[in-house]
Amino acid sequence: MVKILDDTARAALVVAANRPGVRSMWAKHRLATDDRRRRNRDAADYSSSADGFARSTLRLTDRGFAGPGGGRTNTVGRQIEYRATSVQAAGLWPWSVGAGAPLIGTPIGQHLLTRAAVCFDLLNWFIEGLITAPVGFVLGLNGYGKSSFVRRVVLGGIAQNVTTLVLADVKPDYRKEIEAVGGQVIDLGYGYGRINPLAGGVLGSVIPTLSAFPDLQRRMLAELRGRQVQVVSGLIELSRGGQVQDFEETILATSLNLLYGEMGYTPDRPPLLGDLLALVIDGHPELIADAGEDTVEEYRRSTKRLRQSLRGLIKGRFGEVFNGHTTTEIDIDAVAICIDVSHIAEGDTKLKAAVMLVCWSDGFAAIEAAHALADAGLGPQRYFQAIMDELWQVLGLGDFMVDRVNALTRLNRAIATALWMITHTITDLESQSTTGSANKALGFLERARVKVIGPIPEKEVERLAGIVKFTATESDMVSGWSAPPPMTGDRRKHDEPIEPPSGLGKFLIKIGESELSPGIPVQLIFSAAEIDAGIHDTNSRFSEFADANLVREVIEADIAAPEQAGALA
Repeated sequence: MVKILDDTARAALVVAANRPGVRSMWAKHRLATDDRRRRNRDAADYSSSADGFARSTLRLTDRGFAGPGGGRTNTVGRQIEYRATSVQAAGLWPWSVGAGAPLIGTPIGQHLLTRAAVCFDLLNWFIEGLITAPVGFVLGLNGYGKSSFVRRVVLGGIAQNVTTLVLADVKPDYRKEIEAVGGQVIDLGYGYGRINPLAGGVLGSVIPTLSAFPDLQRRMLAELRGRQVQVVSGLIELSRGGQVQDFEETILATSLNLLYGEMGYTPDRPPLLGDLLALVIDGHPELIADAGEDTVEEYRRSTKRLRQSLRGLIKGRFGEVFNGHTTTEIDIDAVAICIDVSHIAEGDTKLKAAVMLVCWSDGFAAIEAAHALADAGLGPQRYFQAIMDELWQVLGLGDFMVDRVNALTRLNRAIATALWMITHTITDLESQSTTGSANKALGFLERARVKVIGPIPEKEVERLAGIVKFTATESDMVSGWSAPPPMTGDRRKHDEPIEPPSGLGKFLIKIGESELSPGIPVQLIFSAAEIDAGIHDTNSRFSEFADANLVREVIEADIAAPEQAGALA
């Protein structure tokens, strides 16, 4: 029953509407409402529709038909979204839209805008032609999930039979994950293990098996010697805090050839740094010629600095790790390899960086060995992904280390290997004493075809402007993620989960350098299996203050909705 005014009440309102004042405005409103109700009543009485509702007389809004019987509502539920190919979704025109996140690669999480699933990894995107090189750079403040993002990519690679090498796990961030999947974990540090920079490693053990392929064998031998010279030169530079001279590097190269030639050392019985020092001290005629000297006395004067540096490597803390035979060789057949260097004291940055440098070289050499076997038909074609985490620790030691890392990464050519480089800010790359070294370090970021940007300060967005183009929305997004959580009083009141930072687990995947190529904002989602295994829990030292159930509640409530996590598991 439509309620309308009787004639007496309506006449009184007509009189009031013609007078000045507030009463006039209220009377006009009441009259307009009554007119609308009368129209609806008349339309319902004379409607020919089965339900007696004349929709043509009601105003259609984005919330439904306005008026009695129209069914208007103040809230509208979210429509169900489906994802399909253009062929399957053709019948839904015009209600279909293109998705900016291809379903190619490892499931990462949920698109922050469309809520669609986001899949990504370097090798798959490279194979599909979405990027031109499988190199990625992860940039973001600490504590927001950079390592968790990479750990998810590692899991995806393992599921696809891609061998992961975590070349120097500093904290460690990846050890628990590699152990959980049955991979190999190698410990290095005081009392834990040693690594011999003069050993051939996996590549050295493969070279003798290539005797039926002399050209390939000769190429692999040159590759091995080049890596060994690079590593020993890098160790010397770390020890002395200055660059190796050109003639010193030549002496090192000749010494290695002599050790593995005239001196009779083999990959099964490699020389040590002490043997290298002894050879340099003896002064072989070839070494005297490399030094450009005519007499032994002149040679000894010109090589004094080199001998001092080599002695520094076999004594003290460096000798504890490097002047001995390798404790555990890399098993290239393992599903994943993690070299744990967390046993080295946090303050011993020089030794930690030296170990990282040697591990990176050893890891890339193992990859070369696997490909050499594949080229010779002696093994299957293998695919790898290498993780270079905490890059800032090495680059912060001086300009000369930039050249060493640059040489290592450039040696990683056409070897079916995805490379991840991870650090906190672009300042880690720019903070070199010379412009040339800073430009080389920035080249690491420029060569990365994919930049994964986590929460960063607004100033960092400005610094990245010359390399990564952000839209205004993206700039506000990534800088807004770094905002701290609300500073409330008692955050543990009523046993409620602690609210994490708003940017936890959020990343922007940028491909290309043009503003016309918007990034993919994604919320990292953990599966139930990952949460139960605790592979992403890097705050285990704080377990006294937050038990496992509370940590699980925080992860499930704020990083991943349980049903979404199960769908992506």
